[in-house]
Amino acid sequence: MSIVTRSAQEILARRGRVDLKRVKATTDEAIEAQIANDLDTAPDQSSKTDFRQVYNPPVPDVKAIRGGLGLSQSAFANRFGFSLRTVQEWEQQRSAPDVPARILLKVIETDPSVVERALSLMAEHRHSAE
Repeated sequence: MSIVTRSAQEILARRGRVDLKRVKATTDEAIEAQIANDLDTAPDQSSKTDFRQVYNPPVPDVKAIRGGLGLSQSAFANRFGFSLRTVQEWEQQRSAPDVPARILLKVIETDPSVVERALSLMAEHRHSAE
């Protein structure tokens, strides 16, 4: 398909008019051919059925999780590797945890010792590498 260029004067002279006869005369086959020949057109993905399912966990109640552990905002942030500001933003609902943080918060809610153990192993590994 060739690219047609027009000057500003040519565009203004036509006043944005469309050749409706030409548009109505265009067949589905002609449209499909134009799409197939246009390298800028994304391929048709509508017939694909191999979609993957994405799990989008609900936004947790960070304040309730923290309260259940009996921790201050500062202690919760320090224990689990969050910034204090982030915990405050989540609790005041000025921002929401992203999906990985939601999953981590669910693990903290379910079994905080798992996260504490993982963080301590990471710290040990970091110190032994130094």
